Amino acid sequence: MARTASGQRRQSFGTSMGVSSVIAILVILVLVVFAALSITTSKADLVLSQKTADGVQAFYAADCTAEEMYAQVADAAKYSGEGWQAALDEDYTLSAGEDGGTLVTYSVDIDENRALDVALWVSDGPDFAVERRLWQVVPTGDWEPDESLELFQP
Repeated sequence: MARTASGQRRQSFGTSMGVSSVIAILVILVLVVFAALSITTSKADLVLSQKTADGVQAFYAADCTAEEMYAQVADAAKYSGEGWQAALDEDYTLSAGEDGGTLVTYSVDIDENRALDVALWVSDGPDFAVERRLWQVVPTGDWEPDESLELFQP
């Protein structure tokens, strides 16, 4: 320890005080970085969950429209008698089957990239029935692969 001019001992805190300050600053810095990462992750999760909710809502709206169109086909086939196909509008595509039934197809847009394709089989004759043959979400947008990565080509 160093002595002053009057002969008293002077204590020095420089080394021990500096290490604890550096450790405290590093701990605070780590906590700030983790807080920033947490906020960024939370925002990304919010955006993803909102997109998912919008997609699900759009799907169920299209599914409801497709169910209404299904009911329109069933009502036309059941109550319009012969020539029920004329009761349907241009949204439907009709094709005759080999065994006397009619295949009715239509598509309902979900969003700009997806559509709900539906195919219904309407049997003719005394045992009338409408069966679902297809109820499927299909992509409608053009797919363009991302070729921006330069991969190793030996």
